[in-house]
Amino acid sequence: MTLLLPKLLLLRQPKILLFVFAVMWASLAQAQTVSGLYQGSVAIENQSNRQVLAAKKTALAGVLVKVTGQTGSLNHAKLRQALLAPEHYLQRFSFATQIIDGQEQAVLKLAFDPLKVNQLITSAGMTVWGAERAAVLVWLVEEDQGEQRIINDDGHPVVAQIKAQSESRGLPLVWPLLDLDDQLAIDAGALWGLFRDPIASASLRYQADAILIGRVYKGEQQQWQVKWNFWLDNSEQQWASKGSNLEQLITPLQERLATSLVAKFALPSKTEAAVGLAVGQQVLVAVEQVSSLADYAQIQALLEGVSGVSHVQLYAANGAQLVFRLFTDSHLSQVKSTLELKRRLLPVDTEDSSQLSLTYPLWRYMWR
Repeated sequence: MTLLLPKLLLLRQPKILLFVFAVMWASLAQAQTVSGLYQGSVAIENQSNRQVLAAKKTALAGVLVKVTGQTGSLNHAKLRQALLAPEHYLQRFSFATQIIDGQEQAVLKLAFDPLKVNQLITSAGMTVWGAERAAVLVWLVEEDQGEQRIINDDGHPVVAQIKAQSESRGLPLVWPLLDLDDQLAIDAGALWGLFRDPIASASLRYQADAILIGRVYKGEQQQWQVKWNFWLDNSEQQWASKGSNLEQLITPLQERLATSLVAKFALPSKTEAAVGLAVGQQVLVAVEQVSSLADYAQIQALLEGVSGVSHVQLYAANGAQLVFRLFTDSHLSQVKSTLELKRRLLPVDTEDSSQLSLTYPLWRYMWR
């Protein structure tokens, strides 16, 4: 059909645990928009000025960790200074009560200004990790006294610890359904044996593309120990951690995952932008199989929501194909990585760009 769009331009040139995490990315990625990145909730004993100020500092520190992806960011002098005056970044707060560990607890709920927080982070030379984040598929296998089983029960202490820390860090997790399809696709033994083919096959329904495998066990003096293997973008990372409790064990995992994902998807800092390549450039995005005005509006909104894109402009239209020009304030590679988390845009491999201007890079997608 022919789209009737305003002002169209003509087309122009012992107990052992095994974790397997799969990070969603590229064209099959199941990205999630993480809410609450700039919000926090802190338990308080009373509503005194001292308690409220301490809660504001704690909440802002939590927001900075979620938006940078790194706890180490709090060591930066500018961020430490900002924590002394959290009111400057605060939008609103309110008192409430909620149930914590089965007990009613007074809490302070706070919301901070995203623009001011982002400006603080970039002025400190650090990256901003946007709300559109690759989800993580979690396989968890427990072996106890020689018996293995796949688990995802919220009541399991390891599952609970992973979920609690991931929520506080803004890391979206996807847990397998463990339904009949999963049971037919893979068993605990295959996960335990780290067999790549069945793991990849079983993960397809969750659109997993990178995998993190961890072997966890209690060693000497019943101390938790773990060795991790993380595969992302055809590369592999390996590291080990240990701790006397689960919190100490899982924290290094969250740090490593966040570091890897921030490196791929986060917006560059001012310092990085000053020396980096392809920052602030424009790029053409051609989208095929656009069949209605509703499609056009959805694509426009989708592109405008990509981290690192400052402005979107219709560049050309030709039948069922629309071409948009994206103005960016980030590295093009990071914009592309974030764009390909959008499930409705399927990358099209083609070298044919003869009908479009070669002034800008061209990325081709199919709308679905």
